[in-house]
Amino acid sequence: MTNAISFVPAPAATSASTSASAATSLASNFDTFLTILTAQIQNQDPLAPMDSSKFTEQLVQFSGVEQQIKSNSQLETLVKATNSNAGAALSGYLGQQAEIDSAGAQFNGDAVHWRYALPSDATKATITVTDAAGKVLYSKTGETTKGSHDFEWNGELNSGGTAPDNQAYWIHVVAEDANGTAMTAGHSLVTTISGVDLTYGEPALTTPAGIFAYADIKRLMRQ
Repeated sequence: MTNAISFVPAPAATSASTSASAATSLASNFDTFLTILTAQIQNQDPLAPMDSSKFTEQLVQFSGVEQQIKSNSQLETLVKATNSNAGAALSGYLGQQAEIDSAGAQFNGDAVHWRYALPSDATKATITVTDAAGKVLYSKTGETTKGSHDFEWNGELNSGGTAPDNQAYWIHVVAEDANGTAMTAGHSLVTTISGVDLTYGEPALTTPAGIFAYADIKRLMRQ
């Protein structure tokens, strides 16, 4: 589930408020239905009374929707309880260093620690750091041997100066083998877990580099 939440915060879960809104809307629609039905009954032609099967069918439909909303509300309560339990379990990860499946990170003034892996030896490799628009801000020659390599970026820009704080940036590695064929490099982020966030649709872990889903964690490491 790569970047399901990502380091860019996703909208908070809205299922609970959705059920409450649905119940309110249903109550309003049901009141309107009863008002209209009462008016129709009061003003019907005694010699040609209304067919009761139609509004009976509508009453059954309202009842079905009401039961579904109640079921959804109960499921939401169950999900909240599950997330709370998961959050309590994840609290044991606080302070641990993690390798996260993400090519992106938030730069907050401290060096961002990325890691990239080459499937085989390359003849050349170039590391670039881009902003959200894909603009290359920094580039350098990378390691070319097969396997995993670490890269730390302190915000340095090709044009001089330092990148703005509290912004999202991405690492890209372009490599070629001896035949000039492009190689696909894997990317990950190494950071420290600082908190657990339960305001999303799934338990999330906060880090200095942003917020990530638990499933984004590739491995935990001792510091």
